[in-house]
Amino acid sequence: MARVLVIDGYDESRDASARALRAAGHDVVALEEEDEALEALERGGADVVVLDLPLAEAEEAANAIRAAISSGAAPAILALVDPSSPRHLRESAHASGIDYFFLRPCPPQEIVKHLRRLRL
Repeated sequence: MARVLVIDGYDESRDASARALRAAGHDVVALEEEDEALEALERGGADVVVLDLPLAEAEEAANAIRAAISSGAAPAILALVDPSSPRHLRESAHASGIDYFFLRPCPPQEIVKHLRRLRL
């Protein structure tokens, strides 16, 4: 199964995502802040990063993650966004390195299903 890094500023949603991903057999590290995530990536890497942050912060985090990966395969980056986020902002965030978007509210099981489709 995949090594998954979850970055979410809200304890309840971060914990729910981590529980669902662990129940599906994934190795999960759940953190609140981007800097903690960069440190975790340096220590152990990840196959997938789930960003449940405001769109501008998710874009910034994706840029920082892509810049921090010096060797090896870069993780897939998934971001949860508000349905009201303008399309041009989502496109800009996609260009920063976010691979997949999920519209909020997004049950954690949807992320699990997506990882299965990606064979992770």
